[in-house]
Amino acid sequence: MADNAITSSGNGSRLDPLKSLLRNPATRLLMLLFGVAAAVAFGVAIVLWSRGPNYALLYAGLDPKDASSVTQALQASNTPYKLGADGASISVPAETIADTRIRLAGQGLPQGSTAGGVMPASDSPFGMSDLAESTRYQQMLETDLGSTIAGLQFVRAARVHLALPKTSAFIRDNRPASASVLLTLYPGRQLDSSQITAIVHLVSASVPDLDPAQVSVVDQQGALLTVSDPDSPGAVGDMRLRLATRMENSYAQRIETLLTPLVGAGRVRAQVHADLDFSQTEKATESYDSANPAVRSEQTSSEQKRDDAGGAIAGALSNQPPNGAPQPTAAKPNAGTNANAKAGAAATAQASTPSETSSSSTRNYELGRTVSHVSDPAGRLVRLSVAVVVDNKAALDGKGKSVPFAAQDLQHLTDLAKNAVGFDAKRGDTVSVINQAFTETPADAAPFVQPFWERPGMMDLIKQGAGILVALLIAFGLLRPLLKGLMRAPEPLPALAGPLPTVSVRIGDDDRMDERDDPVRISSPQIQSMAYEQKIGQARKLVQENPKQVAQVVMNWVGDDGS
Repeated sequence: MADNAITSSGNGSRLDPLKSLLRNPATRLLMLLFGVAAAVAFGVAIVLWSRGPNYALLYAGLDPKDASSVTQALQASNTPYKLGADGASISVPAETIADTRIRLAGQGLPQGSTAGGVMPASDSPFGMSDLAESTRYQQMLETDLGSTIAGLQFVRAARVHLALPKTSAFIRDNRPASASVLLTLYPGRQLDSSQITAIVHLVSASVPDLDPAQVSVVDQQGALLTVSDPDSPGAVGDMRLRLATRMENSYAQRIETLLTPLVGAGRVRAQVHADLDFSQTEKATESYDSANPAVRSEQTSSEQKRDDAGGAIAGALSNQPPNGAPQPTAAKPNAGTNANAKAGAAATAQASTPSETSSSSTRNYELGRTVSHVSDPAGRLVRLSVAVVVDNKAALDGKGKSVPFAAQDLQHLTDLAKNAVGFDAKRGDTVSVINQAFTETPADAAPFVQPFWERPGMMDLIKQGAGILVALLIAFGLLRPLLKGLMRAPEPLPALAGPLPTVSVRIGDDDRMDERDDPVRISSPQIQSMAYEQKIGQARKLVQENPKQVAQVVMNWVGDDGS
């Protein structure tokens, strides 16, 4: 069997294997298809992402039970949603968040935290015992109270526990009812004393015979919010601080409200310190008006004694009764004269009789009386200190700088501030008003403007624009250079330097060395020792590496045979 071989000899340059692989048309076509597919897939993914909905937070911090109920309701209504990694937050498309919340609220979702974690059934089975009925009523009352308290602004969830002892027929065995309220507040929120008092009164008014002092309110941190003893030093100190703060804020608000129209909005700051006296004094006073007395009562008595015996010696004759009245007699001519004479003698005798007289008088006067009971209230204002800072005028001078207030204007502002707080020099009050240019803060320099990306619908436009931009970058930055590189013609091989190699062709066992000036001469002593299959492989490799040179050799062979 005759075998043909092509042998090469010389110092022909060989290309790098990786570069040869890249120059392979099949490899380049495969790379082109893979690049086009990847670019198209990436572009489609970007377009789908840009056209997808923008999700917003629907609920956060849900209980597992509430989260399960909400997700089931969203699935039933075919509403797309995303569940957070913590399992307690749910997001829905931003354009449907309001409708979704209203729809879920109509279904009673989320239910929130309930007393005992179980909502009692509304029906009443026949044959329920009194204990079960009372327990069920208490659970429903606790649930309703917890839901009502959870409706407050700063309260996230609330649980109420009621201790309702059974009424006894003996008064000494009756125990008062009590209640405990556990509040879960939103992060960063805190209840003031008035809100805590409102919660206490809400619970006490909802339960019969529940004293507000028996209600305890605790937050999620375990801090007791209610004060058991309002007369304790801590409670009294807190009350005094709130009273002083409220009074100081009221005075400062008066000053700022009065001066703002004169100096401009945001150009006046006022601080007030009120020195209060919390000592409580009680005083009782009783006074009389001695200058204007009035007669209340008067009693006068007099006594007079007369001695008829004429001072005779005591005896039988002096103790005899007086003689009887004289018997009437017939009238005589001189009867009138004798009667007058006797009457004069009797009067003379009576006047000469000795007598004793005594008198007494008692008079009572009513004096003016004044009784006063004075109690000084705790928190009496002792001294007031007011500090007011006023910014420069809003008008600018020729150099673009703010103009300060004149001394006369400052005095006018000071008088207004004194009248606003009720200035009393005898009390030691002080009012100080100064003019100083305010340092401009970023909040004052420019009003807050909502970022454009937070406006409704802007995020969707941004996503669509970003998708189009990425698609253009893929098309012009990746696909276009790749297509240009594949469609470009291959670079010509560099010319061989030096003499052309010789070509040795052996057919069968006959060796013939034809040395002539061929463009390519290929000779190698190692090829002669190769097997037939190895020679064929070497020839194929040579054809793939140097197709032009091999073609030239074949053309030379054909030309020689034809000649």
